[in-house]
Amino acid sequence: MNPCLPTDQLTCYIVRHGERIDHIDDTWAITSATPYDPPLTADGWAQAREAGSMIRDLEPQADSDYLVLVSPFLRCAQTAQAIHEGFHKGEGAQWRVALEPGLSEVINENYFHSADNVPTGIAAERRDQLGRGDVCGNMGFDNEYCPAQAELPAFPESFQSMLARFTAVLDHVAARANGGMGGKRAVVVLVTHGAGVTALRWATTRRLEGSNDVPYCALFKATLDRGAAWTASTLLSPNL
Repeated sequence: MNPCLPTDQLTCYIVRHGERIDHIDDTWAITSATPYDPPLTADGWAQAREAGSMIRDLEPQADSDYLVLVSPFLRCAQTAQAIHEGFHKGEGAQWRVALEPGLSEVINENYFHSADNVPTGIAAERRDQLGRGDVCGNMGFDNEYCPAQAELPAFPESFQSMLARFTAVLDHVAARANGGMGGKRAVVVLVTHGAGVTALRWATTRRLEGSNDVPYCALFKATLDRGAAWTASTLLSPNL
């Protein structure tokens, strides 16, 4: 990784999505046309807004530029929208959103019964929705962001492949920051899944923590200094 970063550190917030509807309603997936893409519950929206408030309190500057990268799954896009609602800090902060398929759910038999159940078209569909403002309409869409991975991973995805995927996303974000993300201080918010939070904590700390230990909308702050060394905070959870 090129150590010649901007003067300010790169700051990332890694956030798990909020509570999903199929985790409280066992019948939802039976009748849904998109059983592998559940939306947030009302509590999930509230958790995500609280996560936005937490980021607001952790941020020292009100006028930073925010780039929000989201997994293609609806629960992550909705979480990003609610994070922005909960942040709501001053007129100087500019928020943009972009799709990053590299932040997607783990594509294996624990989440999808077979390759036929993987929603392969979800990345293109969600990108179109983001572009139209159907979701995350409270942020500008960053049409220039080129993702680390264009599509969902191939089924079945191994644990090591999953770790490598999330590490590649983190390296991609760092390289983009090295190339310049605008004149003001830039902050990147990555909205992903429980396993993604675990993988990104490993990528920044080299410590593995079980994905089952990641509560809804738990987050941590990671910073990359000019020496290309990551530091990460403890995992924080909304008080809901």
